Amino acid sequence: MSSLLRLIMWGAALLAATLPVATASPHKPGSRLSAAADRATGPQAVTNVGRGQTGYVHYFVIAHPDGTLEDQVGIEMEDQRIAWSFPGAGVMVSPFIKNGVIEAGGRIYRVEHLHGVRPFRAVRDMQILRQDLGRRVAIWIDNEVPYCVFREPNEPFCLSCGDFVIRVLFPSTNLVAANFPRDFLRNPGETPTTDDLLTYMLGLHSLPDYRSRMSRLASLDLPSSLHQDVADMLRTQRDTRPVLANTPAPQRPGTLANRKQQNRRL
Repeated sequence: MSSLLRLIMWGAALLAATLPVATASPHKPGSRLSAAADRATGPQAVTNVGRGQTGYVHYFVIAHPDGTLEDQVGIEMEDQRIAWSFPGAGVMVSPFIKNGVIEAGGRIYRVEHLHGVRPFRAVRDMQILRQDLGRRVAIWIDNEVPYCVFREPNEPFCLSCGDFVIRVLFPSTNLVAANFPRDFLRNPGETPTTDDLLTYMLGLHSLPDYRSRMSRLASLDLPSSLHQDVADMLRTQRDTRPVLANTPAPQRPGTLANRKQQNRRL
């Protein structure tokens, strides 16, 4: 049985479990329940794994054996391991690495952790994610879904790290597609990236311009390295001037590369 067919069968089997979550009873704005549901739970961002952070999305930079640098994202599990789609291995759960190496597919990759971000502000949304996280991850591991950066038409189903993360955060009864929130992208039809995911998680996605996003960023209690990365990202998005091809990308001391070295599509 093909991997894609197994995924479709999984989707049908899980339909009953998914619908109750999607049809949870609404609460009236301004009620006590609404206030509790909208109140932040846990820190907005972290620099390590830890108790109470199940479901946090972690950003890494990895160096391929040939020296190529790549953004990598994964999700923190209850036992502080990381679930991700990793080069040479596909979807897997592995021990968290702050700064070290992973062997996958007979190759050695250097891994450096940057930061972790709470994906949802609402208590209710985080509770749903945490209660269902193991099942959502197991679907892809059980189907032995391989890693890829881009999947060409008619090629076997595969997932990049970003593809995997958004399918865990925004599951759909059609497992080959993510159920993005309506406000995830301001311009429908655009290909989402790991930067889009980060701005969404930080609540910057709905703001209309650079000034308002920077103002919002200044109000967030974030690790200094993440604050600087996001500020650099917003400036880059604003700056439409051409960049000389031979101009090297700036690097932050002590890291493999700036997170912006490669802005990955989802």
